[in-house]
Amino acid sequence: MHPLGALELDIQPGTPDNPAIVKIALLRYSRGADGRLFITPECTSFEEIQGQINSLQDELDEIRERAQRAFQVT
Repeated sequence: MHPLGALELDIQPGTPDNPAIVKIALLRYSRGADGRLFITPECTSFEEIQGQINSLQDELDEIRERAQRAFQVT
């Protein structure tokens, strides 16, 4: 597994007979009183939520690159 922040990439390398398997897991979250999972802290301004969104997008971009490499190996 490759921890990045809120998300984690789990790679099971492939073999010539079996393709690689890649999954994305939620690493950091909080649970609301109603049971929902939150992947950002409470934000009190647009700038804060924009920063959180940008951070998540950066993580997703990195995960995409790592997943692409995992599938290219096989």
